[in-house]
Amino acid sequence: MLKLRKLNLHALRQAALACGQVGCMDEAAEPAAMTELVRSAIGPIATSTTGRCALVLLGLDPNTFDIAPNLLREDAAEIWGVSVERFRRDPQATVLGIVADKILERCVVHRERLARLALERHHPCESRLAVKWLERFEAYFRLWTPIYALGADLTAYRSTLLEEDRPWDRAPGTDGPDDPGYSQEMQAAGYGTDAFYRLACVSAEEKRFVAEAGGLWLLSSPEAEVAVRDALRDVTRYQPLNERDLSWLRAALDDASGELHPFLTAVGQSNIGRELHKEWQDWLCGCDCTWRDDKVEPEMEYFASARYHDDISPKCELHRVISACDRYCALIENEWIQVSDFYEIGRNR
Repeated sequence: MLKLRKLNLHALRQAALACGQVGCMDEAAEPAAMTELVRSAIGPIATSTTGRCALVLLGLDPNTFDIAPNLLREDAAEIWGVSVERFRRDPQATVLGIVADKILERCVVHRERLARLALERHHPCESRLAVKWLERFEAYFRLWTPIYALGADLTAYRSTLLEEDRPWDRAPGTDGPDDPGYSQEMQAAGYGTDAFYRLACVSAEEKRFVAEAGGLWLLSSPEAEVAVRDALRDVTRYQPLNERDLSWLRAALDDASGELHPFLTAVGQSNIGRELHKEWQDWLCGCDCTWRDDKVEPEMEYFASARYHDDISPKCELHRVISACDRYCALIENEWIQVSDFYEIGRNR
């Protein structure tokens, strides 16, 4: 990178323009803009072996940026775990090829964001890009559906326990000699079990989103993308199950073809499934928050949260998950509203 001022890198200069890194470039600004482009392209993979090799090889590591290129190559070869001679044949080309692909990805993302802006402003937009935006929103709403259901079931769990008249209670034998009876706590636990299924659906759809779209969010702004990504992260961040547990749930859900009844049957027939379900129900019991449903206008939030209800603890993990569900649903809904009329179709929640 120290030699950029002496090199004629037309393609890299064009890429800096194409990805919106700069609006225009004069001769003095070119090196800085191209350096920033390469650095930002490597950023998402900076902790991987390829990313660390690229930073060192291209002189972007602040600890080694000013040493001779042959020494940079030696350091990169050491990171890759091969000799310098071996590194120069195949791995070096692989590393540089991946960096080039990441630069082109930034160009594509910028182009699609411009297309999104055109849709919002009702300007002409290439039909292929418009269709691609619609496909991307389909992926967002495949996540939206189980996330909304998760937030609703968790809210129903706690709100059921708050019903003072206990409408669900039924003494044993009320409906006949074989009637075991029923209780408000059992009704709430049922909502909790539904939420357990919804969590599996969310995890499965998130996995699908990563596989099909690389987990790449294309929204109206980088800030919106960060907000949605953080909301999705928080949906599974505060619940009690770890990644291995979620992996088991995804496998059980796949075997059940995504259906609730066979999924819960598999959970009940497995020692692991029963333990995970019990851990989930125990976690639900940790919430002792209260709130009044008539305190907030419905359009302000999907579910009751600490944002508008003082009696809901901001430290309650169950309500942190609910709040994350609320944020994700609201953010995606708002993004869709901005472009939905371009497709001449109504919103479909």
